[in-house]
Formats: sequence, structure tokens, C-alpha cells
Amino acid sequence: MEKIIEQSLMAQLARENLEPRPGDLAEFAKIIELYVENLKTLHSVNLSADELAPVFRPEWTGKYLNE
Repeated sequence: MEKIIEQSLMAQLARENLEPRPGDLAEFAKIIELYVENLKTLHSVNLSADELAPVFRPEWTGKYLNE
């Protein structure tokens, strides 16, 4: 996980009075990396004037979170 993202995440957790357990940051990193990869893919698509209709597929979450 990039240092700036880790610092931002830690600040967010501190603001909510939460402290990550050992291993939590590694799990957060998997989720954030997946999110960033999907954002990069989304931003690379030229939709012209078309509107985006996001879709949630729950099977995606299990694939990456249980590795």
C-alpha cells in the first residue's frame, strides 16, 4: 500500500477512534488495490457521451478477500 494511502487510512481510523488489529492493514491493502485497479480500468474506457450504470456483483468480493 502506498504510504500516502496508509497515512490517510490511519487518519480516518483515528478520527473514528478505531485502532487496526495486526494484519488489518494488509487486508485493507488488498481491498484498496482492487478498488484502484478497477478505477484505472473504468477511467481507461472512452464512454463518449454514454452514461455509466454501475453493477454490484457480490461474487467479486469473495474472490479477493479470501485469498
